[in-house]
Amino acid sequence: MQRRLEELIAHARFAAALDLIAECQAKGPLPPEIEHPVTLARCRALLGLGRWREVADLAERKLEELYAARPDDKKTLLEYHIAAGRAVWRIGRPSRAEEHFRAAYHISRWDFEDLEGMLRSRNLLGLCFLAAGEIQRSVGEFARGQLQARGAGLFHEEANFSLNLSIALAKLGRFEQADQELTRARALFGERGHSRGKVQTRLCLGQHLRIRGDLRGAESHIRGALSEAEEHGFEREHVIALEYLGDVALDQFDNQSAIERYDQALLLAEKLAPEGDLIPELCRRIAEVHVRIGEPNRALITCERGLRVARRINDRFEEAATCRVMAMAQQLLGHRERALRAAREGIQLLRKLEATYELTRILLWSGETLLAGKDAEERGVARDHLWEARSLAMTMGLMRWVERTEKVLGVELELPAAATLSHGPKPAEMPEGADPECFRFGIVTQDPRIVELIRILERAALSRLPILILGERGTGRELLARAAHELGDRRERPFVAGRCSTLPEGHLDADLFGHDRPPSTGATKPGLFEGANGGMIYLDEVSELLVGAQAKLLRVIEMGELRRVGAAGVRHVDVRVVAASTRDLAGLVRRGLFRDDLYYRLNGIRLEVPPLRDRAGDIELIGTWFLHRACAQARKRVLLTADAWAQLKAHTWPGNVQELKSAIERAVSLVNDGDRVGAERIELRPKHRTIRNPGTEPVRENRTERDQILTALRAHRGNQSEAARSLGGMKRTTLLYKMKRLDIRPEEYG
Repeated sequence: MQRRLEELIAHARFAAALDLIAECQAKGPLPPEIEHPVTLARCRALLGLGRWREVADLAERKLEELYAARPDDKKTLLEYHIAAGRAVWRIGRPSRAEEHFRAAYHISRWDFEDLEGMLRSRNLLGLCFLAAGEIQRSVGEFARGQLQARGAGLFHEEANFSLNLSIALAKLGRFEQADQELTRARALFGERGHSRGKVQTRLCLGQHLRIRGDLRGAESHIRGALSEAEEHGFEREHVIALEYLGDVALDQFDNQSAIERYDQALLLAEKLAPEGDLIPELCRRIAEVHVRIGEPNRALITCERGLRVARRINDRFEEAATCRVMAMAQQLLGHRERALRAAREGIQLLRKLEATYELTRILLWSGETLLAGKDAEERGVARDHLWEARSLAMTMGLMRWVERTEKVLGVELELPAAATLSHGPKPAEMPEGADPECFRFGIVTQDPRIVELIRILERAALSRLPILILGERGTGRELLARAAHELGDRRERPFVAGRCSTLPEGHLDADLFGHDRPPSTGATKPGLFEGANGGMIYLDEVSELLVGAQAKLLRVIEMGELRRVGAAGVRHVDVRVVAASTRDLAGLVRRGLFRDDLYYRLNGIRLEVPPLRDRAGDIELIGTWFLHRACAQARKRVLLTADAWAQLKAHTWPGNVQELKSAIERAVSLVNDGDRVGAERIELRPKHRTIRNPGTEPVRENRTERDQILTALRAHRGNQSEAARSLGGMKRTTLLYKMKRLDIRPEEYG
């Protein structure tokens, strides 16, 4: 029976071991000579299943009995101390665990002079420190144990210490030293033919390669370890291999494969130990996939589950690492303050633990998020975080993280000219002072805010999150949408632009989602979403969508499903949505004019484009660019005088870049070759319109309907009811309809 129990526990078949014990106990009391060995086997099986509290109660009760009745039975006392230490460590009592492990160490040393027993206790003590987040103490225990084992010629124990030391060093971000220890462990396990040790070292190697960006090498090693774990029946290593394969898929942006691997691993981990240390790791990874695919609520629920287990077993590292994923989920839900609070908590914990790699990741995320804000103090903190992340990444030798941080910071330490312009026009075609990365997408600017928007799109290129672009007309919102398309992995697929404000009245749903039976022909017609399948759709003025179309758009974003007008079945599309609006969508949500759930979905990656009047440095740069182009098309040589440029810079540009382009082209077309254009020859839209009171002056018949409505609204200080009555007794609802159709915005009438 004892041999069978040892065999079952060695192969991690813990439930079968408990069944065997229960079967034997059902036959009657166990003989005294095997009572303690069977009880200890039961403790090991319960530990394997993560039933920590049962083991703690059982082992500590047996220790009290033994110290009272048989204090000289040192061997049994030793085993119960180890079992009790492992259990109380997992239920969040690290100081009590340390007492048990040190007691086991002293019994091995002074009563048995058993070096192997001493080393086993020291190894467990180091693991206890590692899980509790005292990583430096764990490194000290593993290093001392390694030296003792090497000096005594205990190569198997030395290999175990080397492996655990490698894991601890990797958490500290000391990857070069971690690799050296891992190489030593692999060699020792290979020499001794220790199958489990070889699988474990191969898994660690795969994870190190993944962190460095060698995904192909990582996948090869992890798949090999998975195959060996399955062959030998190593269930824990099987779970870890699936977890690491999920990590590789996540780094490859293959969210589907990642979630499948993680789900498989979680199912096995729950069977193996439902309250074990693998559960928080897997919950954190699954939650990150939910964030990636735009399901923040599910991510938070999964994180909460992982946190509960992590706190129960005192896994402070996982508790800290989960803060980053919770912050990402809160940000996606639009809870920015909660997100930043979670990130701050994670940063504080990880700094305390000195877990450098995870600290780098959360610093980078926090820096990106704070940098997107408008508060100057927040942006200063963001840059501090980013510089700290870059320094840590340099220390760890992780150059891909250094490069990513530099992109966010805008630091280009080694930027050869060939690399800068390899994607775009020749240097001669680019105006002096323009940013080359923006210029390759047709955006002429030197404004750091526009440059930052392009960098955000670069970082989000492979994401599937919708993009929301807010800004006035003529600021280049569609150019940013096309830049997002060119930067992403859908660049070879269609880019379709739909302008919601110009689609025919009553046909918006049909044009966007298609229809099966048009009244005229009876034929079917696909909509813009089907035309963009596999690619990207740009929806300009998304605020114009009616409630029904908003619900359909939400369904497409969440499920990839649409229903044509007049059709019974649904069609599936894979489209990334870029939405733009000149109106404040958050304000529309508050007024009940736009669905809040759709707004939160569209607000996945938010870009706010500053108007031209706020980019004084860009006016002459863009104007010069348009002037050169207009002269080339008209085959003229025209210059603008200093007072002309001064007038252009002083103008408020309500039409933004499009208005500037029209003003330059008009000036060039109306002068002769070789002329110098002064301020008097630049025609600009007047800054203020004359307000006429319709009650004192009759409206001229040739005035457009839009001007009539605007004049009435201005005269009555925005009172829509009064304005409607002054327009020939018009109903207020009719006025509201006309204002929507003519795109009359509140800022135009005050």
